[in-house]
Amino acid sequence: MFLDLLLHPNNTIIALLLTFAFLCFVLLFIPIYNYSMFRILSLAVAFVPLGWSLYLWILYDGSGQTFQCICHVPMIHLSFGIDAAGLSLVILTSAIFPVCIMLMRTISGILTFLLLEIFILASLLVLDILGFYLTFESSLILLYLLIARPERLTGTQYVKHSAGDYSTMDAAYKITLYTMAGSLLFLPVILILYANYGTTNLLILTCSNNPMLSVDKQLILGWGLLAVFAVKVPLIPVHLWLPEAHVAAPTAGSVLLAGVLLKLGSLGLIRYLIPIFPVFVVKIFPVIAVMCIVSFLFSTLTTLRQVDIKKIIAYSSIAHMSLVTLAIFSLSEHSVASSTFMMVAHGLVSPALFLLVGFLYERSHTKYLPYLTGLGSHMPIYASLFFILTLANMAMPLSPNFIAEVLCLLSVFAVHSLYAYVFCISQVFTATYSIWTFNRVIHGYNSVAHLVPSFPVKGTGNSAIKGVYTRELSGQRGPEALNVSDLSRRELAIILPLLIGIFWLGLKPMA
Repeated sequence: MFLDLLLHPNNTIIALLLTFAFLCFVLLFIPIYNYSMFRILSLAVAFVPLGWSLYLWILYDGSGQTFQCICHVPMIHLSFGIDAAGLSLVILTSAIFPVCIMLMRTISGILTFLLLEIFILASLLVLDILGFYLTFESSLILLYLLIARPERLTGTQYVKHSAGDYSTMDAAYKITLYTMAGSLLFLPVILILYANYGTTNLLILTCSNNPMLSVDKQLILGWGLLAVFAVKVPLIPVHLWLPEAHVAAPTAGSVLLAGVLLKLGSLGLIRYLIPIFPVFVVKIFPVIAVMCIVSFLFSTLTTLRQVDIKKIIAYSSIAHMSLVTLAIFSLSEHSVASSTFMMVAHGLVSPALFLLVGFLYERSHTKYLPYLTGLGSHMPIYASLFFILTLANMAMPLSPNFIAEVLCLLSVFAVHSLYAYVFCISQVFTATYSIWTFNRVIHGYNSVAHLVPSFPVKGTGNSAIKGVYTRELSGQRGPEALNVSDLSRRELAIILPLLIGIFWLGLKPMA
C-alpha cells in the first residue's frame, strides 16, 4: 500500500525528492572512520534517482507535449511535473551524478554532490518560476565550494604550474558574480509577474489571458529572463566564467558543469521564457540569432589558440550550446525536440572528454598541451577512446551529435536559411580544432618520455611524481624514458556508462 502511494503518478515526483533527501540525511549517521561503507552506500543512494527517473520515463506518454505526473504541494505552494525536455534532462542528470560520486575521494565531496543533485533535480522538476530561482541559486553555493576548495572536496592536490595559471578562487568568484548579476534582473521579473498574476506557478502563467501583461511589458520583462538564461547557457558576451570554471574545477566539477548545469539555461528558455513572453521571443529572434552565430564563431576560433586542453573542451561546449539556443528560438515544429536531443548528446560526449582529461591530469599533473604529446605509443586504449570521442564531438555520422546537429539545423532552416547556411559552413572549424587537438595529444614528438618525466612508472606508485615540479622549474629535464600507464579498469568502468549512452543514441536515436 505504501509503495503504491509512492509510485502513484500524482505523488511519485515529490516522493522521489523527499526519499532521496531522506536517504542523504541518513548517510550523515555513518561513522566518519568507516569510509568504505560510506562510499558504497552513497553510491547506492545516487542510483536511486536513476531508477526513479527510468520509472518516470515509463509513465510518460510520449504522444503528448503537456506536463505530466503533476503534483501539487499546498504547504509550500509549489507544483512539480515533467515534460519531454525536463524528463530527458532528469534521466541525464541521474546518470551523470553516480559518475561524479565515483570520482570523489572525501566524505565532504560526496555529500556536496548529493546535495547538488537534490537541488538540480528540484529545479528540473519544479513548475514554478520562483521555485526554479530558489533551487538553482541554492545549488550555486555548493558549486562555489566545489570550485573554490577542490582539494578539500576531492582529496586531490592541484598544483599551480606558473603565475599565469587561473586561481580557483578567481574562477569561483567569477561564476558567482556572473550568475548573481543575472539573478538581480531575474528576481524583479518574478516579483512583477506575481504582482500581475497573483502567483508564480508556471501552469497559471502560461494559461492565463491576463490583460495587465501587455505587449510593452513583455518586451521589457523578457530581457530579465533572457539575461539570466544567457549567463547559464552561456552566450557571448557573458561566457567568460565557463572556461575559467572548467580549468579551476576538479574533474567531477567539469563533468557536472558540461553535463548538467549548462542545460538548465536552455531548459529555462523552453519552459519559462518562450511560454510566458512569446511576443518578446518573436521580436528578439534576429538579435538572438546574431548572438548565437557570434558565439559559435568566436568560441571555435578561440579554441584554435588555446594551449590548455580543458579550455579547448570548454569553448567547444559554448559552440554547441549556441546551436542549441538558436534551435530553441527558431520556434519551428521540431525546435524543442531537436534542441533537447542536442543537449542530451552534448551532455554525454563533453563529460566523457573531461573524464579523459581528468585521467590524464592524474598522471601528469598538467593540462598544458606542449607537455602532452606523443601519448599514442604509450596509452593505446586512451588514444582509441580519445579518437572516438573526438569524432563524436565533431559530429561524425553514427554519433548522437551528428543527428542532433542535423535536427537543429533543420529547425533553423525552417525559419531562416541564411542562419543555417552560416552554421553549416562554420562546422569546418569544429573539425579543425577537434582533429588538431587529437593530433597534438596523441601524435607528434614524445615529450612525455624525453622532456617532462611527470608520469608515474608502473610499480612505483607516486614516487615518480615527487620532485617533478622542482625539476621543471629548475630546468632539469630528465632524459630517462618512463613507462606511461594506460587507463585502469576503474577508469574504464567510470567512463563506460557514458560510452554506452553515446553509442546507443548514435545508433538508435529514437530510443
